[in-house]
Order: sequence, then C-alpha cells, then structure tokens
Amino acid sequence: MIKRILNWVLPVALALGVVWVTAGAAEVVVPDSITCVYCDGSGEVKCAYCVGNGTVRCNYCDGTGRVTCTFCNGTGRIRCAECFGKGYIYDGGNRVKCPTCKGAGSFTCDYCVDGKIYCEMCGGSGRLKCVICDGYGRVRCAVCDGTGKMKLR
Repeated sequence: MIKRILNWVLPVALALGVVWVTAGAAEVVVPDSITCVYCDGSGEVKCAYCVGNGTVRCNYCDGTGRVTCTFCNGTGRIRCAECFGKGYIYDGGNRVKCPTCKGAGSFTCDYCVDGKIYCEMCGGSGRLKCVICDGYGRVRCAVCDGTGKMKLR
C-alpha cells in the first residue's frame, strides 16, 4: 500500500517542487495549497463572454451604432400629409401641385441621415457593457474561488 501511494505522491510532489532528498532518503512535504494554475494566483480570469474586452457587440444595431429611422422607415423621406405622397391636390375640382411639398410628394426626413439614426441602446458606439463582468473584462476564478490558491488537502 505504501509503495502504491509513493508511486502517486512522489511524481506529484516532484512536479510541485516540494521533494527534498537528504542522505539517500526522500522527504515529501506537501503544502496545504499552491498557486492556482488557472488564474496564476490573481484570483481572476478573463471573462469568457466579452473575451476580456469589457464590452460586447450591440445586438440592437448589430454593432453599427445606427438603426433604421422609425419616422421614415429608412427611406430618408417622409410622405407629405397634405397630398398623401401624390404631389398634387384638387382645388375646386382642378388638379394643382401640392403647395406643401411643392409637388414632390415627400420631404427629407429631419430625424435621420440616409435613413439611419443613432442607436439609443449603445449610444451610437455599437458596443454595450458586458453584463457578466460589468465591463471589467475579468471575473472571479471558479477553480480557486478567487483566492489565487488551490487547496491540496
């Protein structure tokens, strides 16, 4: 039984650097804990959700920072309410050019540029703060529970 235990303990102890050899006898000293190999003792690891950036792509605007304008439905033009987009109205039975839109049937949308407005979810940046790490980019190490040490006993 002792030989079997030494076959397991000795290689592990050698790997951990806790074996001292004196006068031909090996003394195995196993510490209570070692530095966590997963987080290198910091107690924190890179957030897997944001890959350590602290931000993620905004799903609302697909990371572009701009969304389709709801006033013009992305066309960049708003239909004239006077002529309903026809460009003309009837005045006393006569068809005349619409005085409101001057016959165009629509106006340039004042709310957007090229049918797009800034995304309100991300403020136009295309990125959102990571909800897992709260924008920090790192989370507590699950292996050592944030202590930076791995218990051996």
